[in-house]
Amino acid sequence: MNPKKVFCEECRNDVNYIETSVQMTGTIKEKVYHYAGKEAHCADCGSELFVPEFSDFNLRALYDVFRKENGLISLEKIREIPEKYAIGKRPLSLLLGWGEQTFSRYAEGDIPTKQYSDTLLRIYNDPAFYAELLEANKGNLKSALAYEKSRKAALALLSANSLSAAK
Repeated sequence: MNPKKVFCEECRNDVNYIETSVQMTGTIKEKVYHYAGKEAHCADCGSELFVPEFSDFNLRALYDVFRKENGLISLEKIREIPEKYAIGKRPLSLLLGWGEQTFSRYAEGDIPTKQYSDTLLRIYNDPAFYAELLEANKGNLKSALAYEKSRKAALALLSANSLSAAK
């Protein structure tokens, strides 16, 4: 265990803490979700401590359970899309006809609506669908270079898929 120090309000001092895994509950849209979270307790007095990384972890875990139980695309898949298709977050948003920052917000952890999630999941799973979107909406992109780079990546994925399907 890598000892880090945080401030304990009881001890009034920076202290080492003990990390524990705990079952937690959170509410989103008036529904309660259960998830595995983390807590920190003072190594000296046992008081629960606030550790920003744990707070972030717990929120991500809650959102992950919400996504899974509501059939929404995972954060990992959202983050893979720009890399998979060699396109930036802003150009991807524009390509989809969304606000320029919409995809970026989802990549940072915001939860997409079911409709947007379904679109992202289809893009993730179906390079042919993405290639069609790219052709149909290439006028939404601000540069021809963004279009060309993404087109090459989509074609490479389609080629790889057709080769693996032929085997």
